[in-house]
Amino acid sequence: MFVSDILSRKGALVHTVTPGTSVGQIAQQLSVRRIGSVLVLDDEQVVGIVSERDLVRALASHGAAALELEARNVMTRDVVTCDPDESIDRVTELMTRGRFRHLPVVRRGELLGLVSIGDVVKARIEEATHETEALKAYIVAG
Repeated sequence: MFVSDILSRKGALVHTVTPGTSVGQIAQQLSVRRIGSVLVLDDEQVVGIVSERDLVRALASHGAAALELEARNVMTRDVVTCDPDESIDRVTELMTRGRFRHLPVVRRGELLGLVSIGDVVKARIEEATHETEALKAYIVAG
């Protein structure tokens, strides 16, 4: 199974902000949309990602004043991305090793979507279920 399989099921909707979006606005978006991160785009290019963890770090460092900071001040800048042709196994490895839960899908500089660790786990469970059913059918057919 590949990242493109996940995107074909979940769609390509990605919530984005600009580098000047306030942390308060980002927190509100995460809460209202029930999501864990937003991508930061500048001229349609991914320049960062702001996750719940980034917000917690900002609040721990700056207190309530963090809400007035901008995305550029709290975002993770070195965003790891994946290609739609990457395997789910490879993406799982990237996320586990990097200790992050959201991975933008990019091809030749174009943002195609975003996969979360939840998307990856769901895909792996579906894959295991299909394999189990195929083995059962094989055994029954004898």
